Amino acid sequence: MSFATSPDSGHSGPHTPPRGQVPPVKPTKSSPVGKVYKYFLPENREQYQKLGHDERFMLKPFDESGFLDFLKLKDQLPEIVLGENLRKQESFIELANTAAQIIKDEYFSQGNTLEFRDTGNRSPPGHVTDTKCKPDITAAFQNNWKDDVVRWPFIQLAGETASRGKPPNIQRGQAISYLHYLLLARPDLYVAQGLLSSEKGLTFFFGIGGEGIREFHVQWDHERFDQLLCAFIYRLYQPGHFADSSYINIEFDKETTAKYTINIRISEREKRAVSGFYPIYARNPFATRTHVLSHPRFKLGDKNLSILKDQLCRVGRRFEELKILQEHVHKPTQVPGVVVATYGETIPIGEPLSKERWKHRLGLGESGSPFTSIPTLSQVLETLFDVLEVLRYLRLHREVLHRDISSGNVLYVENSSDRSSPPKTVPLPQDLCFAKYLLGESNDPSKTSMLLVDFNLAEHLGPENGDKPRIDRTGTPIFIARAVERGAPVPPTKWVAQVPGIPQSCSPYAMAHPDRVKKFSSLIEEKIFVPVPTRTDKGSRDEFSHELNHDAESVFWLLLYWAMVVQPEKGGKEMIGAVPWSQLIGNHKTRNGLIQNIAFESSLPDNLIHSLYNPLQPLIEGLAAILVIDSHWLAATDPRKDPYYITEAFQRLILNFIIDNRGKEFMHCRVDKTFRKVQETQDSHALSVSDVQSLDAQSRVIPDTDEIEID
Repeated sequence: MSFATSPDSGHSGPHTPPRGQVPPVKPTKSSPVGKVYKYFLPENREQYQKLGHDERFMLKPFDESGFLDFLKLKDQLPEIVLGENLRKQESFIELANTAAQIIKDEYFSQGNTLEFRDTGNRSPPGHVTDTKCKPDITAAFQNNWKDDVVRWPFIQLAGETASRGKPPNIQRGQAISYLHYLLLARPDLYVAQGLLSSEKGLTFFFGIGGEGIREFHVQWDHERFDQLLCAFIYRLYQPGHFADSSYINIEFDKETTAKYTINIRISEREKRAVSGFYPIYARNPFATRTHVLSHPRFKLGDKNLSILKDQLCRVGRRFEELKILQEHVHKPTQVPGVVVATYGETIPIGEPLSKERWKHRLGLGESGSPFTSIPTLSQVLETLFDVLEVLRYLRLHREVLHRDISSGNVLYVENSSDRSSPPKTVPLPQDLCFAKYLLGESNDPSKTSMLLVDFNLAEHLGPENGDKPRIDRTGTPIFIARAVERGAPVPPTKWVAQVPGIPQSCSPYAMAHPDRVKKFSSLIEEKIFVPVPTRTDKGSRDEFSHELNHDAESVFWLLLYWAMVVQPEKGGKEMIGAVPWSQLIGNHKTRNGLIQNIAFESSLPDNLIHSLYNPLQPLIEGLAAILVIDSHWLAATDPRKDPYYITEAFQRLILNFIIDNRGKEFMHCRVDKTFRKVQETQDSHALSVSDVQSLDAQSRVIPDTDEIEID
């Protein structure tokens, strides 16, 4: 292996030939930022979790007529008498089972009996998010109960029994939270049913995917109580329009708890029933409601269809994920490191369930492991370098912004040699060169272990879209850029600050990208930023838009998150400091404070990262320093305002760090399968980091109640 030195670097590394010159492309402005949902951190998985429950999801309650219309059972059920002596809270289970048996005998005599049971002391197993919540009341068919336990994918109803000592709003919130989890566990349902039993009567709840929650309260002494309860239970037996008819069967599987048979549209005229789809991911039940299912061996023609993604998208939205991937990202050549879409279908839902959303079903040919499963720091840094490489390529050559970089959307493909590659007859994209090639680990510039997925929020910025209505922005908690969450530039510091110069480029990078090095050659020296008293701290929300530098900032949060939560297999257990953790999971203000603490202080905040990874401190500090001053506040002539500057600076810093620390133990020490815990404080208990994985897996929302919702 030969080494050479770049004139501006002082760093040495594997020799890499030039990759070709690329003509500049004038950036196109992205859409203005909309407003966002707040999110809630689950404080205890054994107790009520507020995650995903927001009063803005609560829709107008039903009256009796609307309740029956929604069930599509108005005037269709016979007069059923259950007995007044059972109409009370303490007898509800017996009452419900009596009604279930009557309905079964009358309408479904050949099927299984629906059974209601008291399950308040047990957590149903088998949830895709691994929730440990405990519904008081659970309904499932008799054959799905095993030793008084039923798995989440087979639950028909989850409810709450009101108890003395708990405020009514807490009990109501618990009942509503079960709808959240039931929708996540049941990709085959459009509507999940739940209830709250209290001294006054029953409250029936409907969790409507992509819409919200509707309810109907009936008192025990209501003259039509028996008929209303039976109508509600009838729809549990026969979901009808509450169910997605493309899911034609669900089986029990000991390892994964559920295996679905789904009708896949092969052509305009043909559908095929395909068995063997397993749920692996779910989130956002009352917004985009995403479900991801895996089928490793299924092919559609000659194309792999290993991943099926169901998502509720607004009708008439500006961009669709399938179109983004097929017509913009992978044309005219396939872009390595980006998931390939092999199939797409749109399924109308219609009233009364949803007027604004249709289900978009996307088939993907590749899959990978979660970002937090990457085994070593060296591999993490290579992955992040490659993410930045793909992001800048998509922005420059495809005019596409991803806009949702997070731990759930950056996957790791350990056996990257098994992945599908661009056809050998098609030339590789210009100006695209991944870390393995620059480090001399591969002779193929397109070889990467990174897979960028989930382009549901991506935007194509081509001039042909200029007159189309803009769509709102969003992101994922922890990882979203501060300015995007805020909807305006990050306020400048109140004190004098250093604006770093461009990091020097190592020899392999400089030789592969001479055009990039030349473009930023005048930025070697740092500058002093002096606050101007008359400068506003708000910026212009009308002019602000999501750009490449914001996706690059998300890469910083992704690295910081990984560094905070992981611990080495052989390095002792250390807890995360409560203060930096609360800053990380807070809003844009607290995360801005964390960046300033990292950039300005002489050492990292206490217990920010595990002590074995202390050598990572210079890189974290260097990346944070790049982000301290929002480019909005710099002079118009400052090259740091270039939308590619942060990406360029980050890639140089990361690659330099990898080369400088190659072979060192901390770079190759394998991480433990368990995450670090957070230190206890007087106001909270120690919280396992695994408890907050659901921030990315379940809730595409932003922690700032001053903003308004976006999708």
